[in-house]
Amino acid sequence: MTQLINWCTQHWQDVLAIIGGVVGVATVIVKLTPTQKDDAVLGKIIAVLSALSLVNADGSFVGAKK
Repeated sequence: MTQLINWCTQHWQDVLAIIGGVVGVATVIVKLTPTQKDDAVLGKIIAVLSALSLVNADGSFVGAKK
């Protein structure tokens, strides 16, 4: 378990870059397809990632008072 935690802390930026790349490519592919099913799936994935994020879509921090 300690090895997993060490690996995650050492490669956290790589993991985030891969996730961002996959979502970016998936977004392009979804926009090229005519169906709406894949749009809905990608929307749910982005919603989950957004819920785990510390930054809102508008650039403000989660929980920051306006």
